[in-house]
Amino acid sequence: MIKNIFALILSVGLIFSWGCANQGYPEGGPKDETPPRMIDSDPPLNATNFNDNKIEIVFDELIVLKDALQKVVISPPLNNLPTIRGLGNKVTVVFEEELQPATTYTIDFADAIQDNNEGNPLVGFTFSFSTGETQDSLQIAGYVLEADTHNPVSGALVLAHNNLADSAFTNMVPSRLAKTNDKGEFVIKNLAPGKYRIFALEDLNRNYRFDQPGERIAWHPDIIEPSFEWRTRVDSLFKDSVTLDTVLYRKELVYIPDSLQLFLFQEDYEQQYLDTREREERHRLDFIFNRPLKDSLKIKPVGTDSDVADWFVYERSVKHDTVMIWMSDSSFISKDSLIVEVTYQVRDSLNQYVDRIDTLKMFFRDKEIESSRRRRDKDDVEEKTIEPLSVRLPGGTLEIGADVGMTFPVPLKNMIVDSVSLYQLNDTVFQSVSFNVLQDSLRIRYYTLDHDWMPGAEYRLEIDSAAFEGIYGRVNKPLEASFKIKPEDNYGTLYVNVTNAEEKALIQVLNSKGNPVRSSNVPSNGKQAFRFLRPGDYYLRIVIDENDNGQWDTGDFSEGRQPERVYYYPDKITIRANWDQLVAWNIHQFSVLDFVNRNRIKTDKNTSTSSERR
Repeated sequence: MIKNIFALILSVGLIFSWGCANQGYPEGGPKDETPPRMIDSDPPLNATNFNDNKIEIVFDELIVLKDALQKVVISPPLNNLPTIRGLGNKVTVVFEEELQPATTYTIDFADAIQDNNEGNPLVGFTFSFSTGETQDSLQIAGYVLEADTHNPVSGALVLAHNNLADSAFTNMVPSRLAKTNDKGEFVIKNLAPGKYRIFALEDLNRNYRFDQPGERIAWHPDIIEPSFEWRTRVDSLFKDSVTLDTVLYRKELVYIPDSLQLFLFQEDYEQQYLDTREREERHRLDFIFNRPLKDSLKIKPVGTDSDVADWFVYERSVKHDTVMIWMSDSSFISKDSLIVEVTYQVRDSLNQYVDRIDTLKMFFRDKEIESSRRRRDKDDVEEKTIEPLSVRLPGGTLEIGADVGMTFPVPLKNMIVDSVSLYQLNDTVFQSVSFNVLQDSLRIRYYTLDHDWMPGAEYRLEIDSAAFEGIYGRVNKPLEASFKIKPEDNYGTLYVNVTNAEEKALIQVLNSKGNPVRSSNVPSNGKQAFRFLRPGDYYLRIVIDENDNGQWDTGDFSEGRQPERVYYYPDKITIRANWDQLVAWNIHQFSVLDFVNRNRIKTDKNTSTSSERR
């Protein structure tokens, strides 16, 4: 009896010990990567004659709603946002207004619905129902890309207007809409038969209209009439990894068009204005604008009867958004307070250029005089010496093709070219070589040394005293500079053979950041060489330069002008030192998506493809 009791106690103790040692969740096993699945709804999916104000959708596991306010889109749009909640395994949508009669509604949740444990999103989930007897079922699809970079645009609204007037985009709410995903893809579902204009909009004020100048937009040039067709789909079955067993041909329903291209851009809307004015130096007036000037700034002093012709030297930045007025008349320079009248062109409400006139007070505070006044001992003030004219000279190792020149702190009044000598090292001896000095047409204080520079060569520049005189009388002291040109084998060459190029095609070589480093009009034979490219990764782009200004230009909706079209070569090009690279490019051989998918899309296992959304 005692033995039996002892055995029972021992068994219970072992069971209790085993239970304590294994408390908690078991470890191991595959990670859950399956998104939630809808198992029921009230009303049913694609229901008709809906006359309630509440929709309830049930899923097979606990869910959470993430950023529903930003991600969920209801088409056609509502005046009042509905209340959308996620609780347990249900999503509830409560409408705060009466729905339109005989209308098909689509609720696009994008990827807002996720499972509670792992956060797996249910991508591209939509719920449709109708308040009428039937439900519209046509749909269109495509993608929205930035017009100049072809980056996919996420979160843009795509609007379908059955009113075909241009004013519908600016004044009316669309018939149907959708929102682009991370790849720039969109699907507008449940369209009624008919004709539509298709627009894209980054809607800053959420009113479904293009009515803010800063909103980026796009529009398709054609009128779209959605329809469908049956396409043959080929599936291959294999016995093993290499042996084909059966080829199956299936018919599938496809809604068209299914690959619309919309290129988003921002209009050149910003109004011209004077951002900053400065007089940091007594003899110079600086005017900084928010954008490039259309024409030269006109300026004249106020309150003087004297002849003020040629009282300044005009200097502009390369973009012409900054103007420096170098005053040469001592009567104006000496004034601490100077009133000037400046005239520049701005656009009026009709987008026409008109003159704007500003009257400005330009003050100068002489910091040196103020500092000297604070000194207690006046006898310690040393007589001010005239500083020589400084010159910034070339130095170090320069790139092949780079400008070799001199920059001065003020415009020049006089130059003695014979007092400037250029020498090239041959063997161990520097020998004099010929050259020209050319003033830059825009940067008037920059002078180019024009010479047939030899790759790998070493040069020395010698300048005598008083070779240069500035407009304020200062001259330079003797100067000397040494520099080298990089050898050719430090660079690579890119040969491009373009076929089927359109007229006004401008080909550009872009660096890894997408900035143009070389450009040229495509010649008639399509062959172009870009020499002396630094080793690195590059891209090729062709711009159809409609206005022949050597750069890409944006569009204008009111003028019906699309942004200039752009083609990208789909592959990244790697340039190696002392190597030649040949690229044959038929611009009609590749689609826009060839470049986008290879260079702009980040692969993610939870991100849907176009076929998955459709």
